[in-house]
Amino acid sequence: MPTDGAPAAAGTGGWLGADRIRTAALAIVALSVLWRAQLASRGFLAADDYVMITQAAEADLTVGHLLTLYNNHLMPAGRLITWLITEHLGMVYWPYVLLMALGQAILGIAFFRLLRRLLRPSWLLLLPLGALMFSPLTLEATSWWAVGVNMLPMQIAMVLAVSAQISYVQTGRKRHLVTLALSVLLGLVFFEKAILVVALVFLLTAALYADGGFFRTLWTTIRRWWPSWLLLTALSLGFLAAYLINSESSLRRPTSVGEVFTFLTQMLGSTVLPGLVGGPWRWLGAGDGAPVAAPPELGRWVAWTLVVALIVATVRRRRRAGRAWLLLGAYLVLVAGMLAATRLGSTFSGVAGGVPRYVSDVVVVAAICLGVAVVGLARPSRGTGEAAPAVLDTPPAGSEIHPKSADGTAPERTVAAPEPTSTAPSATVSAPPAGPTSPVLAEPVRTPPKQVVARLGVIHAEAPVDPEPTPAAEPVGHTPSAPTTDPAPAADPAPATDPALATDPAPDDGAGRVHTPPLVADQAPAGSPPPSGLFGPLPERYREAVHVMLALVLVAVCLGTVWTTSRYSDEWAAKAGRSYVDTVRIEMASAPPDTVFFDGPVPNEVVPNLSWPYNLQSRFFRAFGTRPTFVDEADNLSVLDSLGRIQVATVVGSTIQPGPQEGCGYLVSGGQSVRMPLNEPRQDWHWVVRIGYLSSTTGTATLRLGTGTAEFPIKKGLNQRFFRIIGGGDSVELTVRGTDISFCTNEIAIGNPAPKPE
Repeated sequence: MPTDGAPAAAGTGGWLGADRIRTAALAIVALSVLWRAQLASRGFLAADDYVMITQAAEADLTVGHLLTLYNNHLMPAGRLITWLITEHLGMVYWPYVLLMALGQAILGIAFFRLLRRLLRPSWLLLLPLGALMFSPLTLEATSWWAVGVNMLPMQIAMVLAVSAQISYVQTGRKRHLVTLALSVLLGLVFFEKAILVVALVFLLTAALYADGGFFRTLWTTIRRWWPSWLLLTALSLGFLAAYLINSESSLRRPTSVGEVFTFLTQMLGSTVLPGLVGGPWRWLGAGDGAPVAAPPELGRWVAWTLVVALIVATVRRRRRAGRAWLLLGAYLVLVAGMLAATRLGSTFSGVAGGVPRYVSDVVVVAAICLGVAVVGLARPSRGTGEAAPAVLDTPPAGSEIHPKSADGTAPERTVAAPEPTSTAPSATVSAPPAGPTSPVLAEPVRTPPKQVVARLGVIHAEAPVDPEPTPAAEPVGHTPSAPTTDPAPAADPAPATDPALATDPAPDDGAGRVHTPPLVADQAPAGSPPPSGLFGPLPERYREAVHVMLALVLVAVCLGTVWTTSRYSDEWAAKAGRSYVDTVRIEMASAPPDTVFFDGPVPNEVVPNLSWPYNLQSRFFRAFGTRPTFVDEADNLSVLDSLGRIQVATVVGSTIQPGPQEGCGYLVSGGQSVRMPLNEPRQDWHWVVRIGYLSSTTGTATLRLGTGTAEFPIKKGLNQRFFRIIGGGDSVELTVRGTDISFCTNEIAIGNPAPKPE
C-alpha cells in the first residue's frame, strides 16, 4: 500500500495513476472549476461590468484607453480583455465565465505545484489546496467579472511569485529572479493592489527561511537574498511612480475611532474567520452585485473557536507553525490598513468589512500558512548550493523529540549495514567521498544506490518523484539474520523505510556505524510509538476519539462550505440586469422602425445612479447589436419601462393649471405671449416637456421656463410634441408665431418621461 507522505504513490495507471496525490489534487481542481463555472453561469453581468463594457464600446484600442483608470484602478490588461470581447462579441456573459473558470484552473494547478515545492510530501497537501479552491471568500472572484479580472490574476501572481522566490532560496539560481519579476508584473497589469505581492514575498521568506529574533531575522533575510529585494524594490518604485502620476488620491480619513473598530471587527469576525472555515453561512443581498457576508452570532463564535484551536494545536506540534500564523497576521494587517485608508469615511464604510472581495487575496496566504503549520516545510538537500531553513520544523523547546525505548533509555542513533544476502538487495555501507554530502536525486533512480537510507532523515525538498529507498540497516550490536527462505518479490519490495522519511547518505564514523541526522517534528525511529498527531502527545486510548473529532470537524467545515456556496449561488442567480437586457433585445427586434426614445437612466438596480453618466440608456446600449434610437424631440415618443418593455411615453411632473377658455384652455394667437402658472414649481434642471395642442394652421412656438427657452414646430390639427428644456420656475410662457393662427392648449407637463398609464 502507498504510504502517507509518498509524493508518487506506486501505480500502473499511467501518468495519473503513477502519482495518486497528484491525481487527487487534479480532481479537486477540476471539481472546483466545474462547480464555480456552474455557479457563475446562473448569474449575469452586474454593475461595474456594464460600465467597463460601455467604456470599451466607446473607445478605440489605444494605449490611452488601456491606461485610463477605472474607479482609480489601473488595470490595462483587464481593459484589453474587456475591449476585445466587447468589440467582437458585444454584451455577452459567457466569455467572462469561461475566462474566470480558466483562471481558477490555473490558480489551482500553480498552487499545487507550490505546495509540492514548499511542503513535505504528504496526502495532507490536499488540505490547503481544498481550502483555497473552495473558500467562500473567493466566490466573487469566480463569478463577477469586475472582481475576477482583478483578483484572479493577483492570486495567480501571488502563487507564482512565492514559488519563484522559494526556488531562488533553495537553489540560488538567478533565473528564478526573472520569474519572480514577471509574476509580480502579471499581477500589477491587472490590479494595482498586487503591489502587496512584494510585501508577501519578503514576509514569507523572513518567516519561513530565516531564524533568530525579530531584527536578526530581518537582517538575515535582507543580507542573504538581497538580489530579490533589489529587483522588487526597483519594480515597485517604477510602478508606483507611473500609477501615482495618473491617479487621484483615494485616501480617506475615518470619521471616528469607533468606525475603525467596527470595520476591523466586521472584517475579521464576520468575513475572514468565518470564510476560512466555510462561512459566512448567511448572505445579505446587495441587488445585482454580490451579496455581503452576514454570519449569525453563533457562527462567528464557532469560527473563532476553530481557528484559535487550530493555531494552538499546530504551534504545539512544530515551532515553524507559529511563524506561519504570524505571517498570516502580518498580511492581514497590510490588507486592513489599505482598506481602512481607502474605504472608511465614505458612504459604504458601514459595510466595508463585510465585503469578501476585499479580502479574497488573504485566502492564498491563509492556505500557504495552513500547509506549513499542518504539513511542515520541506527540507532542501545539502551539497547543491541550496539554502536550507536555519531551523527545521521541530517541536518547541522542552517537548520530547526522541521517544524512549521500552527500558526507559534513549534509542540508539546509529545504524549498521546488514550482511548482504542472495535473496535481497545489498545494503552495505561505503565510505562517503570527501566534501559535502551528495544530494538525493530529483528523478527516480533506476538502480538503488548501495547506501544506507536512514529512517530518521527527511527527503529532498524539490524532488518531484522520490527515489525508492534501500532497506534500512539494523541497529549496532544486532546479529544479522540468516537469509530468508521466503523473500519478498524483487519487483515489489517492502521497504523498511517510509519514502517520505528518506535522507541523504550519512557519513560513516570509521567503526562500521552510520550516524543519522537529527529527528524532525513528526518522524520517529522504527519501533517507536505512532506519531503524536495534531494535538501533541496523546495516550493511545484518546487517539481514536481525537481522530474522530477531527474528521467530524472537517466534515462540518465541508458541509458549511457547500451550504454557503449554495446560498451565494441563489443570490447571484437573481439578476435584474439579465432580465432587463433580454427583454430589451426581444422588444427591439419587433419594434417599428420609427420607434424613438429620449435618453434616460436604466433602472437603478441594473446600474446604480452613482455610475452616471454610464447608467444612461444611450451609453448602456452601445454594445447592443440593435440599439434603440435616441432623439431630443419628437411628436410620438416611446419609453423603456423598468422591465425593459417598450411603452407609449408621457411626462410625469408639474402641469399647468386649467386655462380660462372653455373647450380651449389657453388661447394663443399669432405674435402673442401667454403666461401659464404651474401647479408645482420646478428647480433649474434638465427637463422634458410634453405639450398637447390644437392649431388652426402650421407655425412655430417658443416655450420659456425661467431662463430656459425651447422652440418647436406647430402642425395643423390636434397634435402633441415632446422636447427638452433646461430651466426652472413656477410658470411657463408660450409665444406663437404664424399668420392668422389660433393655438389652444390645456396640456403642458414638465418633468421626466414615463410609461403612459393604460
